[in-house]
Amino acid sequence: MKKIISAVLAAAAVLGMTFTASAESAEKLTPSGISYSDIGSSIDSYIKERETGLASCVVSVFDSDGVIFDGYYGHSDIENGVNADAETVYEWGSTSKLLVWTSVMQQYERGNIDLDADIRDYLPEGFLTKLQYPEEKITMINLMSHNAGFQESFYENQQAAPDNVYDTLEDAVRACECYQAYHVGEYTAYSNWGTTLAAYIVECTSGKDYVTYVHDNIFEPLGMTHTCIDPLLRDNEWVAEKRSELKCYSRYDEPQYNEDYGECRYAVQLFPAGAGIGTLGDFSKFGQALVADDCPLFENADTRELMFTPTSYYGNSDIAKNCHGLWTNENKVQTIGHGGNTGGCSSNLVIYPETGL
Repeated sequence: MKKIISAVLAAAAVLGMTFTASAESAEKLTPSGISYSDIGSSIDSYIKERETGLASCVVSVFDSDGVIFDGYYGHSDIENGVNADAETVYEWGSTSKLLVWTSVMQQYERGNIDLDADIRDYLPEGFLTKLQYPEEKITMINLMSHNAGFQESFYENQQAAPDNVYDTLEDAVRACECYQAYHVGEYTAYSNWGTTLAAYIVECTSGKDYVTYVHDNIFEPLGMTHTCIDPLLRDNEWVAEKRSELKCYSRYDEPQYNEDYGECRYAVQLFPAGAGIGTLGDFSKFGQALVADDCPLFENADTRELMFTPTSYYGNSDIAKNCHGLWTNENKVQTIGHGGNTGGCSSNLVIYPETGL
């Protein structure tokens, strides 16, 4: 079964330009041994074998030189025969967290955040009210690695009706505060609230609300004109209109199990952790910026290099688990990135740092 899937690998180019693989890049191989020139046909074949379980899927592959392949599959509206295309918008889900961690690294680069300082240095006095271990320092690295000790609960921060969305990010963070169940650094416990707390710290250190900050420092510099992050889609009218055209489904090999969910929309209370939505082209501009030789997201190359270094490991091993908010994945090679899911969409950004693929 496949629900509607967002970008499986991000692509398209910064500044809105589309590149094709050069003769030189066509000779390159993926870590699994597929030549760059065969990536498109390999993905086409993969999708063909699974099309009875597919609603829609958009895929793009790039490296630091540009886009290698773009593919659009299935229907964004099955009933009306509307094909998924470059104007179809998908929800990022938790891949939105990469916008938070990029913002944090920008604030680090500008000297506004010390990654190893106690986060309470940046918060209003007495802001954290559910600390079980108040004597233990919580750093931004802990928030990025999801080991600050906070215990996530669905009822505290997940879907909400539009009328119930909090007026400000501060209101949302205060209202949805998680209980600190573990010692700092003791366990990895995935936390939407911890990520949103980091986004609120970006507000405190930058003097801008988070939505404005992301537009000013990520979307606009990269030309991401078809993406928004506001929980009610108020920051991009075009995206809001296109989202109403997207229909969501479960599709199986056995049709009797199929389900149609319609628009399948809800607001995300802790929106920095999961409310990104936009086109594949924009999603890929962000991804390509992360691997570009001259990364446009940061002023210094060392900042991106630091972001890609480990901040937590599996047990006592030297196998990285998290790299400043990007999760590792062990395949033939170790990749980094982030996936995300909402009620109707899934997304994934996967990067092999060694080659920028």
